[in-house]
Amino acid sequence: MKFRFSSLGYKGRAGFLLLIGSLIFFYGMVLAEFTYVDYSVSNNFISDLGNFDHLVPALIFNPSIILFGLCAIYAGVVLKNNLDRVLGILIIIAGIGGMGVGIFNEATILLLHLSFAFTVFLVGGFAIIWSIKVLYVPPLSYVLMVLAGIVFFFVSFVISNMLFGTKIHFGIGVGGMERMVVFPTIIWVMIMGIYLLAQANARNSSGKKAESYQ
Repeated sequence: MKFRFSSLGYKGRAGFLLLIGSLIFFYGMVLAEFTYVDYSVSNNFISDLGNFDHLVPALIFNPSIILFGLCAIYAGVVLKNNLDRVLGILIIIAGIGGMGVGIFNEATILLLHLSFAFTVFLVGGFAIIWSIKVLYVPPLSYVLMVLAGIVFFFVSFVISNMLFGTKIHFGIGVGGMERMVVFPTIIWVMIMGIYLLAQANARNSSGKKAESYQ
C-alpha cells in the first residue's frame, strides 16, 4: 500500500509530525549523551549537548531539536487552522522555542538560548493543560494533569535556580531537574501524536466501512 501524507487528514498529519518529531528529539538527546565524553545526566545541563566544544554530540543534538521544532510548528499550524486556535498557537510557540535552543546553543548568545529554553518549558506546560480541555477525556486527562503538575512543579525551581541561584535540586542535579520538565513534555507530545493518529485512523476505517455498505 502506498503511503500518502496528504491522505491522513489534519489530525493524522499533525499526529504523525508530533510523534516523529518527539521521537527524533528523544533519540537524538540519548545518542548525544552516549557520545559526550564524561557527560552526567545529573550534573550537566541538557543544553551542554549542543555545545560545539564537543562536536559529535552537538551535531546530533542540535539538528534533532531543530527538526522537533519544525515538526511542532507545522503540526501547530494544522491544529490552529482545523481544531483549536489556542492549542495550535501554544504548540507553534513551543516549536519556535525548540528551534531557537538548537540554533542558538549555550556557547553563542546565552540570553537568547535561555529565553528559548524557558519558552519551551513554560509554553509546553500550558499546552498540556489546554490540550486536556479541548481533546482528552478521563482517564487519559487525569494522567496528563499529573504530567502538567510535574512540569510546573519542577520548572518553577529550574527558573528559581537560574535567576536567583537558589540551588534546589532535590538530589538529582541540574540535569535531573531539567529532565523532570522535558520528559513529561515529550511524553505528552508522543501521547498526543498517537492519539491524533488513532482518531484519524478510526475515521478512515469508519469511512471505508460505510463505503463498503453502499
